[in-house]
Amino acid sequence: MKHILTSLLFCASVIAASAQTGSIEGKVTDAETGEALRGASVGVVDTKKGAYSDTKGTFRIKKLAAGTYKLRVTFIGYETKVVEGIVVKDDAASPVTIVLGASVKVNKEVVVQASRVNDNAAALLAERKNAAQVSDGIGREEISKLPDSDAGQSLKRVSGVTLVEGKYVYVRGVSERYSNTTLNGASLSSTEPDKKAFAFDMFPAELLENANVTKSFTPDLPGNFSGGLVQLNTIDFPSAYSVKVSGSQSINDYVTFHQGEFLSYTGSSKDWSANGAGDRSYPADIPANREEFLNLNSKAQVGDVDAANRVAEIGSGFPNSQWKTNYETAPMNGGLGVTVSAPIEIGETDAFGIVANVNYGNTYSMNRMTRSGLQADRSLQFSKSGYTAARSSNMGGLLNLAYRLGESTTFSFKNVYNRSMDDESLELYGESYSQAQTRREFGFNYVQKELLTSQLGGEHTVGSFNNAVVNWKLGYSETQRDEPDYRRLQYSRQSTDTQSPLAINFSPSPTGDGTTAGRFYSDMSEYYRIASANVTLPVEASKIKFGGLYEFRNRDFTARSFTVIQSRNYAGDIDGLFNTSEQGQVDPSAAFADSNYSADRLMMSEETRLSDAYTASERLGAAYLMADVPFDLASMKMRFIGGARIESSLQQLNSFDAQDQAVNPVVDVTDVLPSLNLVISPAEDMNIRLGASQTLARPSLREFAPFSFYNFQIQAVTTGNPNLTRALIQNYDVRWEVFPNAGEVISVSAFYKTFTNAIEETILPSTSEVIYSFQNANGQAQNYGIEFEARKQLGFIASFLTPFTFSINAAVINSHIVVNQGGVTDERTMWGQSPYTVNIGLFYTNFSTGSSINLGYNTYGRRIIKVGQRGAFQFDDPHVYEMPRQMVDLSLSQNLGGNLELKFAIRDILNQPLYWEQGGVNIQSNIRGRTYTFGIGYRFN
Repeated sequence: MKHILTSLLFCASVIAASAQTGSIEGKVTDAETGEALRGASVGVVDTKKGAYSDTKGTFRIKKLAAGTYKLRVTFIGYETKVVEGIVVKDDAASPVTIVLGASVKVNKEVVVQASRVNDNAAALLAERKNAAQVSDGIGREEISKLPDSDAGQSLKRVSGVTLVEGKYVYVRGVSERYSNTTLNGASLSSTEPDKKAFAFDMFPAELLENANVTKSFTPDLPGNFSGGLVQLNTIDFPSAYSVKVSGSQSINDYVTFHQGEFLSYTGSSKDWSANGAGDRSYPADIPANREEFLNLNSKAQVGDVDAANRVAEIGSGFPNSQWKTNYETAPMNGGLGVTVSAPIEIGETDAFGIVANVNYGNTYSMNRMTRSGLQADRSLQFSKSGYTAARSSNMGGLLNLAYRLGESTTFSFKNVYNRSMDDESLELYGESYSQAQTRREFGFNYVQKELLTSQLGGEHTVGSFNNAVVNWKLGYSETQRDEPDYRRLQYSRQSTDTQSPLAINFSPSPTGDGTTAGRFYSDMSEYYRIASANVTLPVEASKIKFGGLYEFRNRDFTARSFTVIQSRNYAGDIDGLFNTSEQGQVDPSAAFADSNYSADRLMMSEETRLSDAYTASERLGAAYLMADVPFDLASMKMRFIGGARIESSLQQLNSFDAQDQAVNPVVDVTDVLPSLNLVISPAEDMNIRLGASQTLARPSLREFAPFSFYNFQIQAVTTGNPNLTRALIQNYDVRWEVFPNAGEVISVSAFYKTFTNAIEETILPSTSEVIYSFQNANGQAQNYGIEFEARKQLGFIASFLTPFTFSINAAVINSHIVVNQGGVTDERTMWGQSPYTVNIGLFYTNFSTGSSINLGYNTYGRRIIKVGQRGAFQFDDPHVYEMPRQMVDLSLSQNLGGNLELKFAIRDILNQPLYWEQGGVNIQSNIRGRTYTFGIGYRFN
């Protein structure tokens, strides 16, 4: 990291030194359609300098001395426009957006005054106005104003979007499994072992150019979504030479500087760099499986000397020093980022662009929590309270290269890498009523994730073929998730005994019990490849678009669950071998010291089953054809966008069930997904959108897999279901939207969806443990609602309010599903659907002083987070609900001298607890504290 930063800064200083003059850059678009105009002539009045717009409508006029200029823009068939008052400064690019209307009078010339470009907030709304789909988004400018460190926090500002568990995105009230995510146009692999989801908290917000949420389907988009398609786009071709260095420090009022309250353990010296998994690995020469462990332990306990020596060797070969717990004082959180942007002109028409970023962050957090579970008769199965203390590190970078060859060809090579780790220590204390025990439980869980995505792409305008545009993409992505040495330990005593010390719960089984004394290891690798091509063919004012793609995704998952067992040769109380701590329990570092592993004390065993590993793959071939046809009807401009997409999917899984029988489901399905959209424009700044389409939701590879895993934090088992089938969704949308001024919008939307075979996460009662799984709802579901959005500058009320912008987006959503579960009818809302979501923002921006103040509010309604099996519970409404929570964020920024920026932010000012309820009982609560952040950034031009 140090060498990378040094190299970037050196390159930046060379680049900055070479920039002696300023430039003007911008984009030329059609006023009616918003399409980029290629080949427009842009000349600097009273000089010989000028440029032609390229395939994306963009142009750059370089080597201009500091001063004020005006541009004359001409294009055949369009009005000539003169833009005045463009101020050029040394070593800077002056942006300008030029919109040309069709010429209605020969030699007509329109003169306008250049105005400040509202970065990409106005550009995003302009793109949305002319988009073929119903979409909403957030741009880099707004992201920079808010205290959002990752993509998930930014996305929750988008209309109809809610953020769950700080990292999963719900769109229009339906869960993350009905959304899809792309990065620069290519799908992203799942980062989670138990969800069809991408964890947006591992993607830094600083790397985003914008994030769009598309809510209606057109044939050129993936068909595997219903709630929304989340499209993340990273910084593309740079506009000017610059180097930005930024840093931040933050404190959380629940953990930072709290003396001796942060539970931790001795980990790895590499944890700071999110690379400590290797120091937590199990010994390489241990028995290969459960049966070999059982045979070895059995021989050792009947006097086999070699086996006894081997047992001791294996036990001491694990990293037992990591059982040692510490109560420390958490320091401040910190972050650092460096971004280098460099456009390099090659001759008069070609250019090479570089955008490079490296970033690092380190965070300490604490979650004070309660956990309870209900049995079928609504009695408490357990009730515990405690906390988790977590340290997280995140490091990564971006390298985007682009080459513009003349006016007709652009090549790009985009790369993102991110590595993160979460090191969590958990402590819970309470009652297990079903076992009549008082328990104290510890869990120590280190998870390391890596994301790498690379894309090579090109866009070409074929002038000889009516200016057809061809774009193509070759992409590769991989995610790695390593969970080494998840240590779980449980102490207990009878509830009626308040005097005896808490004793370790060793299982009497020869395979042990990893949830009471064990070490769990898992590794997941997912690889994704894509090849796609699209052709857009202009036919007079219309466009025909067609293309196809091939995707291949494969996942390998392996897990081993090692346990600590008591030798049957020891007749006494095993806990008597160890010292009891001041907390009235055995010190785990003493209990599991290397010297205590022998044939007559403690031994390592294994409870891994064949179902604890699986391989899975998915192949997808798709082709589409669509038309985009503008026309006039009754003096109103209209636009029809319609066509169909064919997707052929082959999903395969290789694993075993709980009885060690092979499970090899194969799902081979071909679907035709039609889409019809109509855009009516009664006025130039107004659209009415109508849409109808069919999409689908395929089971994820994890949802198929019969692997069962006990999640210590939520105190439940999650298992897959190889009998799942895809869900089919019919989508209907209508939206009215008006764009009063640049950067302003008012819209009202309504939507209606029907789901056949909806996939839901369910909860199954058990006397010993809570079980979560996945099932197809056997009834048809409906999801419908209304969305409202407004973004408006407040200067129309009074002139002193001109620097203020108010924004609100709200959704009122309902759903209905009737399901027959074991002969019992359950009528309810859909899993994950919130009845309402609200986002409110008030932004103050003073360009003359460089000041910015932003206040944000977010909330959502009660939603089913786990579906209860009504026939299996003996009380009404057995579903688990996540209760409403209100969040308020505040951020302030001040620009000093043009290049220096100071920031201050408070996240989650209200700090309300997050509750889960079942049967009117609070079964889970979490409260994490407020975070105060101070940041500083400096840009070298």
